Amino acid sequence: MDDMTLTQVWAWLPTFRVVAETEHLPTAARRLSVSASAISRTVKLLEDHLGVQLFNRTGRNLVLNTHGQRLLDAVQTAMATMATAAEAVTAEPFAGPLQVSAIGLLTHHYVLPALLDLKRRHPDLVPMLRNYRTTEANERLIQGRLDVSFYYEALTHPDLVIEKIGSTTASVYCGRSHPLFDVAEVGWDQLLQWPFSVPAVGDSGQVMDGWPPDVHRRIGMHIWLLTTNLEVCLSGALVTVLPDVTALAHLQAGALRRFAAPFIAPIPMFAARHRQSAARSATHEVIDGVAAEIARTNAAIATLAADRAGDLPSPPMADTIRRSAHPTTE
Repeated sequence: MDDMTLTQVWAWLPTFRVVAETEHLPTAARRLSVSASAISRTVKLLEDHLGVQLFNRTGRNLVLNTHGQRLLDAVQTAMATMATAAEAVTAEPFAGPLQVSAIGLLTHHYVLPALLDLKRRHPDLVPMLRNYRTTEANERLIQGRLDVSFYYEALTHPDLVIEKIGSTTASVYCGRSHPLFDVAEVGWDQLLQWPFSVPAVGDSGQVMDGWPPDVHRRIGMHIWLLTTNLEVCLSGALVTVLPDVTALAHLQAGALRRFAAPFIAPIPMFAARHRQSAARSATHEVIDGVAAEIARTNAAIATLAADRAGDLPSPPMADTIRRSAHPTTE
């Protein structure tokens, strides 16, 4: 449909919607406060301009056909989008519900602090924090059922703006009662002699803690939740790979020992929103807030790591780890 045709039929679409939803001219006439004959003429004009029949007619009865159903779906979606946009334009941008989704360590370490700060500054805002996987979150963003989502995958969609807002590192940790905790210098061959507690295996078939799949390590336990894996590490029973942000407070308290692991790739973090979200809105405020939380936490981790550089083994090269994990007879 070209712009000229769309302009011609635009004024008839609200009438068509009422007729299509009721499939009864007298009922539609009462709702619109016009005569049934006037409505019938409007529907006929719409069909003539589109060049298709939208209803099957039996006497005075109208039954929406396939063409009519497709047009009705489009009209309902367009009118819902217009209603949402009108509400956003006229409403106070920092009041009412703010639909937010986050997963994993993003939720408690970054998104929740940003939302609490936003709530303190805008008391009339009502954040609604949920947990949706990436694909489901994107579907809800497209449908207008979610304002912003935070996750770890750089997916794309023409209706969405998905931007990287930072990343976080991970290291190897052990608890105070673990035999490695008080060892002055720990080599990687020594570290790999101890069993690890590891998180779930992802869809790719790899353990989801960033450990290189070609580097052998002993597995002592499989844990699904990050918080549970942290507790296992704190117990001293097993060595664990943890996001540094998760371990930070316990490291500062002296309850964990950190071993630098530069071969574990940083975890990227993304924010997703609809392209039509208003430039000045709570959506953008919370994205900026989460990005600031990531930067602040990363600075704290870097400072602590620098202060305790003497406690850490020298960062190894990947081939050094491979030789330690798979001894040869050279």
